[in-house]
Amino acid sequence: MNSSASPDLRTTSTRRHGHTVREHHLTVPLVHPGVHTPGASTSPDPRTIEVYAREYVPDGGEDRPALLFLQGGPGHGAPRPVADGDGGVLSGWLGEALRHYRVFLFDQRGTGRSTPVDVAVPEALGPTPRDQADYLTRLRADSIVEDAELLRDALGEEPWSLLGQSFGGFCITTYLSRRPGGVREAFFTGGLPGYIADPHTRVDDIYRATFAKTAVRNDRFYARFPWAEQRVAEICRHLDDTEETLPTGERLTSRRFRTVGMELGRTGGFDTLAYLLEDPFRSVPGSPGAAGRRRLRTPFLTGLSAHLSVSDAPLYAVIHETIYGVDGATDWSAHRVREEVPGFGEHAGRTDGPLYLTAEHFFPWQFEEDPALRPWKAVVDLLAAKDDWTPLYDAAQLRQTEVPTAAAVYLDDIFVPFELSMETAATIRGLRPHVTNRWEHNGISQDGAAILRHLHALVKDH
Repeated sequence: MNSSASPDLRTTSTRRHGHTVREHHLTVPLVHPGVHTPGASTSPDPRTIEVYAREYVPDGGEDRPALLFLQGGPGHGAPRPVADGDGGVLSGWLGEALRHYRVFLFDQRGTGRSTPVDVAVPEALGPTPRDQADYLTRLRADSIVEDAELLRDALGEEPWSLLGQSFGGFCITTYLSRRPGGVREAFFTGGLPGYIADPHTRVDDIYRATFAKTAVRNDRFYARFPWAEQRVAEICRHLDDTEETLPTGERLTSRRFRTVGMELGRTGGFDTLAYLLEDPFRSVPGSPGAAGRRRLRTPFLTGLSAHLSVSDAPLYAVIHETIYGVDGATDWSAHRVREEVPGFGEHAGRTDGPLYLTAEHFFPWQFEEDPALRPWKAVVDLLAAKDDWTPLYDAAQLRQTEVPTAAAVYLDDIFVPFELSMETAATIRGLRPHVTNRWEHNGISQDGAAILRHLHALVKDH
């Protein structure tokens, strides 16, 4: 590594988990010159932010190539590693990566220690909702890529390898579109965005695909636990008729309860949901001579709250649909499309037809019902109405890329649908897919070492 000694770069070093750990802080523009909103002023924007990366260097590995990890989300910081056991061993995908690379854990702008957005205080981004919405448009993949390139240049790094999980893979696709010269090789896990090859594919098509995949997972869950469908319906009816309060103080509605379906797309999620649902009610004695009433148990409400709340990363919900802004307004796409797909509408199950749990879908009423999201209601409405998004991907560039790439693509993925991912895989020249149903979308957290080994072998055999 040849440091360029950028005056905007500050680096400290320590020992952690048996490795040298360097912490890098770099000042970058909030608005990169090459990333702009159509129709916006072309005069330079003086605002700056700070981006942060934690670099792990194995002993004897100073000369190993660099790998930048891009986390899923959007709105989540990079992992904070915890060593296994008394020996301080780093395992999983990180332990495997450190056999070959120096690893950079990069907090994407707005998250972690990269000038984080405190969603409890939207006023920190600007005095009005419009100012705040404008700031949040600067957190997309194109700006993240420019931050990464400035960091690479400030560190004096050669082109680095990229590993992207979920939204991190979306960022890699933007990287290969905008800055392919900065990439040595790229590994995707569950993160090939699904609207690159076909210019007519839009956000509504993506949500139709995710709802269709989620319907299949609902059916499989109900088949595995035959009592669960009736239990879900029972809880929904109860919430429509009875006021129940979550530990965070707000009333729990049936539509919010149904967002617990996020677990359907995670390894082990079927069991997690079944345990949660198996005994949710308690009896409340009535007055003498009157029948008792039923209420939801406190442990059930507490456990449910942990699944429903986004208070640990509200930015995930606030900017989620912006990652699909390409051509026209997203206009609360998931909210509109849900009514098209049997089983997902707000009134599903009240007459005939299925009653399904929703998954990675965010709805406008969540910004009224969830205390962590209420401060952002006006802002997200503005983001949903924005219709002049700039492109994030360049299909022509992807078709001619020389960067070796490999991707783990999960057959049953409800977050990034398989069929759309494979269209993108065919668009990126030379990409070698590893198609499997061994893992769900969160495979990297379940068996990351094995997945990375396989992808590494595919790229080395490129």
